[in-house]
Amino acid sequence: MAEPSTTRPGRAPAWAPAAPPRMTSVPVLRTVPPEQRGAVWWLGWLVPVIAAYRLCTPTRRDRVVDPVMDRVLFWRTALGLLLTVGAWLAFGLVPLRDIPGQFEQSFAYGFSAVQLIFYVAWFTVAMTPRGRRRAAAARWRGPVLAFVLTFTAFVVFRQTGLSAWPPHSPWSAVCGLWLCLFGGYGGFLLIVNGARTADINDGLPAVLPVFSVLAFALPSLGDPMYDKVSMPVRLLLGLTGPVTLALLTRWQLRRLRTLHGVRLSDMWRRA
Repeated sequence: MAEPSTTRPGRAPAWAPAAPPRMTSVPVLRTVPPEQRGAVWWLGWLVPVIAAYRLCTPTRRDRVVDPVMDRVLFWRTALGLLLTVGAWLAFGLVPLRDIPGQFEQSFAYGFSAVQLIFYVAWFTVAMTPRGRRRAAAARWRGPVLAFVLTFTAFVVFRQTGLSAWPPHSPWSAVCGLWLCLFGGYGGFLLIVNGARTADINDGLPAVLPVFSVLAFALPSLGDPMYDKVSMPVRLLLGLTGPVTLALLTRWQLRRLRTLHGVRLSDMWRRA
């Protein structure tokens, strides 16, 4: 006698295999095993934006991906940029035609502050127990290599004739455009994701931007362009960004600890 079915009509049986996860990333961008890297994947390195994305984004497979934190940081950054430009124009601090140059200067300061990862890497390796220091140093290869190559692209672009306009030749135009896109997008990614330090610990990308912003915001309080406003307004314009970012960092670290069990101290206990 046939056994009665335990499933309701119209429903799939409980033992039915789950649907495969939908791939949402472009094949040339996502990390793939070496045996699956075809010609299209390798040709992606010739595209500066794709090369920068591969080099300057974390690759650790078990890192925490929290959509809520990503959305909060995105809107904080967008509102911060809008309010900054609005304050410049409202108080007459920066003329409208000089705003792109001011952003370029701010970008250069922020990217220069990313070199803090060298000190953080030295400190974390030094604090790691002696038997694990080689493995701890090896985990820093990706972030350090990403910063060095991106910074080298900036130096080559700015210190050679590749940045001249009009370009000297079609070849110099192609090379200059490639270095500009690679260095610009790579530097932006390193500033946003904390120099790819999620490969080390999920809490580091929340902490490092605070030091990067402070390294730029505190000296800028003495900028002559703020002489047009009073001291309270100067402090408000100069410290709003670091204070809000510090509060968001505290919220991120607490969320990582309570929801995902991640602490900054885990980087020293990790083998």
